[in-house]
Amino acid sequence: MTESIAGPLTLHFQDVTRVAGETLQGRVDLNIQLAKEDRLEHVWITFRGKIHTSITTSKWYQRGDTEYFQTVTMFNTKCPLWDQGTTDPAPGSRLVSCPFEFKLPDALPPTFHCTAYLDHRFAIVVYSIEVIGQRTGFFRGNRRIRRFLSVVPAATERQLLVKELLQLQSWRGDWKTHNQEKELRKGMMGEYAHARLTMPDLPSFPIGTPIPFSIHVETDTKPMTDEGSNTPEYIDKRVKSMFPAPPDSLREMNFQLRRLGELRVGKRARQAKDDYELYNSGGMAVHKETNAPEWIPDPGHDIGKGRGIWRRSVKFDSTVSIPYTPTFRTAAVECQYQLKFIVPFEGIGNDLKVLVPIHLDPASACPRPPTEGIGHRTIMDADANEKKRLGYKLLSSAHVYVYVVVYITGSVTTLELRFWLISSKTTIGHLSDYPHL
Repeated sequence: MTESIAGPLTLHFQDVTRVAGETLQGRVDLNIQLAKEDRLEHVWITFRGKIHTSITTSKWYQRGDTEYFQTVTMFNTKCPLWDQGTTDPAPGSRLVSCPFEFKLPDALPPTFHCTAYLDHRFAIVVYSIEVIGQRTGFFRGNRRIRRFLSVVPAATERQLLVKELLQLQSWRGDWKTHNQEKELRKGMMGEYAHARLTMPDLPSFPIGTPIPFSIHVETDTKPMTDEGSNTPEYIDKRVKSMFPAPPDSLREMNFQLRRLGELRVGKRARQAKDDYELYNSGGMAVHKETNAPEWIPDPGHDIGKGRGIWRRSVKFDSTVSIPYTPTFRTAAVECQYQLKFIVPFEGIGNDLKVLVPIHLDPASACPRPPTEGIGHRTIMDADANEKKRLGYKLLSSAHVYVYVVVYITGSVTTLELRFWLISSKTTIGHLSDYPHL
């Protein structure tokens, strides 16, 4: 555990990302001798979760700016730990250990921060624990130790299953394609570029998990006269250098995540937009597939004598991992995302952009409550107290996945066999039990 010290107080608390519904545990060590010298009388700990939003406005007929500020308290719990004269240290020791435990509420938004400095607006979702030691006497401020927590919502069973499926070597479900076409101009005549972004056909994706994708870029030159020479030498010297040339590598393109935040103070609402680079954030290899240039004759002319275009295409296959805050919405602030794929071409205003809305899910289950004693173990995060669950409504048939979950509770062993079906729209399935093996 990570230690934080303030005078006679030492906080022991693990500095890791927490999940909504998780039980926090730690302890505060108090040096009794130093506490007497420091005139410490009371020690308590406070757990807080708050949302702060601020909007600053200005009007031409007013001098200065007007700031509107709002705080939404999700929880604020105070727990006493020690009072002077109530607890003595063990023989031979000067320390008194004060353990604490607190269960986070189940429905919490993730830790979040967005700021638009030029527009004077910000939103913060913040969680903290604070140990306070009250001192007596003039000019003696209280001893304080504050720790900020990173909190994410708990993932559902379906979201955890989607994460497991995406972590397989290859996605076996359905795919969805997003198309974008743009006319490019370098001179008087217009050339064309097409881009197709293909991703798994899922309503949402877990954070921090490799997501497979394909980007297919296809370009058409301006209409030209067929010179009747399709030899490799002619293609290498003339065709490959014609405008617009498709990119040679994925690094020539710009893959971004656009975060769209909206914050509210009363009836006032403002937006904050941020872009984050995503290229190769998963650290995975890139597979490139290039097609040979193809001559497309104009149907209005005789083949071999008239006009046409040269078509070139390239395809990149890779994965991307998005390690950012999950999508969420509250009355005070909300966060949404878009994938932004930019294919740059020569010339002003010729960039081809593909924007795809994406919903990000949490990727961690809520840890089990801490237990004491022996004779209770859990394998594969199975819940031994919840043996029967309702099956999901069967919507359509697709791929079938089988999971085996083992419960060990005392001397009784239970095997649960899970049958999951994955469709292009949602996750469906049925759960059945086989007890007392």
